[in-house]
Amino acid sequence: SLNPKARYRKVYTIEEVIPLDTTGNKFRVVIRLNPDHDIFKGHFPGNPVLPGVCIIQILKEIVSRQIRMDVLIDRIISTRFLSMINPEADRVINFDLELQSGTENYQLLCNTNIYSGTNVFCRYKGTFRVLQK
Repeated sequence: SLNPKARYRKVYTIEEVIPLDTTGNKFRVVIRLNPDHDIFKGHFPGNPVLPGVCIIQILKEIVSRQIRMDVLIDRIISTRFLSMINPEADRVINFDLELQSGTENYQLLCNTNIYSGTNVFCRYKGTFRVLQK
């Protein structure tokens, strides 16, 4: 039996990271969902949906991977879930991120649009705290 964290990571894989500007502050991360993951069997049987908490967790992991440091969610300023992500219909999801230094040390401001094609699933604005080692 896999531990919960290892099982969770199999929900998606990162396909590519595309710079959207020359500063490195704006980029697109393209992920592919695994529609066979156990999470979709319980959420919801016959009508699979990626839970909102998983969307935010994936975003946190993307930010951490991009800056090559661990982060914690510091503050969610606004999150708008605009439509459901069905892993059978929406296997490839784009995360367009813009990262800026926050008002405090070790803080990142993150603006994100999460979408596939013309279908926007979520708009997120919040801060992450960069963990110092």
